[in-house]
Amino acid sequence: MVRHLFLFLAAAVLFALPVTASADVITINAPATAPTSSSPRQFDLDHHSAYTWRIDNVNLSGQTIMGATLTIRNIGNWDTNPNMLFIHLLDTASRPGVASFIDASGTPVPSSQIQDNFAGALLSSNPLVAAGTDNTFLTQQSFTTTPRDFVYHFTADQLSILSAYFLNGSDIAFGFDPDCHFWNNGITFTLDTCPPTATPEPATLALLGSGLAGLYYRRRQQKRKAAAEI
Repeated sequence: MVRHLFLFLAAAVLFALPVTASADVITINAPATAPTSSSPRQFDLDHHSAYTWRIDNVNLSGQTIMGATLTIRNIGNWDTNPNMLFIHLLDTASRPGVASFIDASGTPVPSSQIQDNFAGALLSSNPLVAAGTDNTFLTQQSFTTTPRDFVYHFTADQLSILSAYFLNGSDIAFGFDPDCHFWNNGITFTLDTCPPTATPEPATLALLGSGLAGLYYRRRQQKRKAAAEI
């Protein structure tokens, strides 16, 4: 009888354990920024401009963001001058899709002009970002003339911010300010999500608790009976 009760409780524990759901991967590719270019490297990040990429209508209802990655494929600088690419995460952007504005003049732009138009005083004059928009700096990176894949993994704190931005309107945006001229083969944003962990039903927990109490009481009675027979 005790054995049967133990097996029953083991089954109850098994069914009461949280369910681990399989993860989903959401992959979003940025539109080409220079689709008419004769070069196969048609994603152009020009020193003359700053860019936003707004991502709309991402349904994360019932999902938890477990990881996020931004990948820029085959990116390289056009010359050997000092350079920097600034990348920000925005709650939203003023324009849908990929948009840009001219933030520097001259041909070529002086290589000494390296400044982030998504930060500090320059942000207030950035027409791609409305005043008061939440803005999180992600990273800055320089590149050589040898193209390579650049992969940026969000930190735990940045994942929390990303989740809050999505909850605020089902959209987010990236801000890119290239301070030199970068060609690349495309930008991809990847989200790893899973449903929240299920919790045991209260009725199951009550059943488990009463079963454990019954097992303890029966074992105690058996020990008393065995002691009395000695």
